[in-house]
Amino acid sequence: MTKTLFFGAALVDALMNVPQVPQSAGNVLGDFLEYQVGGCAINAFCALRYAGVDADLFVPVGHGANADRISAYLQNIGVTPRVISGTPDNGWTVAMIEPNGERTFIVLPGMEQLWRDNWFKHLDMNSYGQFYLSGFQLSNPLVAAASIAALEQRPKDSLLLFDVAARIKSVDKTLLDRLLRSGVIVHCNEAELPQIAQGATFAEQVHYLHALTHQPVVVTLGAKGTYYYVDADNDGIVPGVAVKVVNTVGAGDTHCGGMLAGLAQGLGLPEAIALGNRLAAKVCGMQANMLPVHG
Repeated sequence: MTKTLFFGAALVDALMNVPQVPQSAGNVLGDFLEYQVGGCAINAFCALRYAGVDADLFVPVGHGANADRISAYLQNIGVTPRVISGTPDNGWTVAMIEPNGERTFIVLPGMEQLWRDNWFKHLDMNSYGQFYLSGFQLSNPLVAAASIAALEQRPKDSLLLFDVAARIKSVDKTLLDRLLRSGVIVHCNEAELPQIAQGATFAEQVHYLHALTHQPVVVTLGAKGTYYYVDADNDGIVPGVAVKVVNTVGAGDTHCGGMLAGLAQGLGLPEAIALGNRLAAKVCGMQANMLPVHG
């Protein structure tokens, strides 16, 4: 079975229900839910582990109240915290969840914006056949450069699942060009696709990415399911799973983790996507934003 490495930022999410996101100078009453340890890599890792697949997680931890909460959570799920000396506290987010489950984030960054090349020295890239990277990891140029440099050391026959994020347009194009090469599966939603690809139509944008990476392109379509493109003779939509949406926080990350779990187990791409669809739907129907590490 192929082993996967997830690396990214760890933050603390402050979750609250709101009737609607306030407009500028507005004011709404919120209903605080809880603090949760989050971050795209952790969410995706937990989904893969929930599916019964082993993996490694690398999320650096600093020093402070958020870092202490993150370290305790990592230890609880069986991961040894990687505490980086001389760094400040980890960041946190405010996640406002509207009645339809849609979420809006305010991100207050911390030590995860300080990544450097030497943080990766202990990682043996040759031990892994699959890697996960979130686009949120690339919004800071120094962090992006360190992350991409580390991924350039991965085995040539390995796969990287790159989960495009909402802030992808802020990523330095030179760094993005270094990333979008052969061996990268691009995973995004309909809104993110035109932000990372060129072309006037959905099909042109998908073909543009495929020409760069020579790997499948996967686009989530909400309740309609997930579109995939392997080549001109192999594409389609894997239907979504009907669910009463409570909270969409972490659904995209979970979809990635489910897909990687399926691929690690040798499933074909449509079957791996179907697993991702099921796990993402499960998260959408839960108040929590991630699955437990054991199903």
